[in-house]
Amino acid sequence: MPFAATAGAGGGSGVTMRVEPDQILNLMTRYEEVRDTLQEFLYRERETLRGKPLAEDDVSRDAAHVFAENAATAIDVTERFLAELTRNIEQLAQAAKTYNLVEDANQTRMRQLDGGV
Repeated sequence: MPFAATAGAGGGSGVTMRVEPDQILNLMTRYEEVRDTLQEFLYRERETLRGKPLAEDDVSRDAAHVFAENAATAIDVTERFLAELTRNIEQLAQAAKTYNLVEDANQTRMRQLDGGV
């Protein structure tokens, strides 16, 4: 199994993820794709999510206020998730450096380019 959640002994949530060394770059790429998609969505839709009253009556204003509070909470949670995801990406990048995986991947790409030209 390339990725596996296990119980940890440290602080925090107590959950750690074990990643096979040959899967670190794959997981990091997947995390980066998720992060980039969420960041783009938040950038593009942040104000739309907050909502505005659909009419000038009290019910519409009250509903818009509640919706805006819920949207603000969702945006905050998403931003915290993005921060955690970024920390995980940084940790995976450090692990890749430790295992010299980045250099290995670059050498493989260069060999493929040399063979294909």
